[in-house]
Amino acid sequence: MTNIKKLIAETITDNKKLIIGLYALFIITFIISWIINTPRIEDITRNVTSLNTPGEGISAFEILINNELSGAIVYLGSILFGIMAFISILFNGYTIGGLGPLFAKIIPNGGILYIIYLIPHGIFEFTGMVFESAGGILLFLFLWRFIKTLRNNSNSASDAFDMTKKILIQSLILYVIAVILNLIAAPIEAYFSTSFSQFIMSIFGLM
Repeated sequence: MTNIKKLIAETITDNKKLIIGLYALFIITFIISWIINTPRIEDITRNVTSLNTPGEGISAFEILINNELSGAIVYLGSILFGIMAFISILFNGYTIGGLGPLFAKIIPNGGILYIIYLIPHGIFEFTGMVFESAGGILLFLFLWRFIKTLRNNSNSASDAFDMTKKILIQSLILYVIAVILNLIAAPIEAYFSTSFSQFIMSIFGLM
């Protein structure tokens, strides 16, 4: 157990800049999407007569399957130059951020409600998204360095693997952590985030 903890700590420390960078990219994209979609929301809301509270009507199983499936696609797809990892971060940041102005327009204080709703499960889900993306990038780096080591140093495949396997191990660790974080996030989003956001809003008299 101690060795596993050390391995996890080492993995996160070694890839701290990558993880922080991807998180920053997600937050920046979220903010930009919220800003640029605000003026456009008038056209959308003309055709919207009602809007449920964020998260209503979604089961934990549906959320879990969606997150785990998309996470696996991002992780494995990132073996191609890590492109899928960046697409995932940008797409999620833009999509999730773009919903903010819609809730702000349709529901009184909807923008604040939406942000509060995202916090409980987002801590786990967004971190999971970042970790699976980082893991995918490391998967690409492992393959790249394995092939480079195999060609440049005339090593056997076994020797090349031994020299680069640390990257693969760290990639798998980040992905496993992401899977666990998504497992935690799904029931929170389905059964807690909505009521939590409504409770906080009611405390401050915003609902």
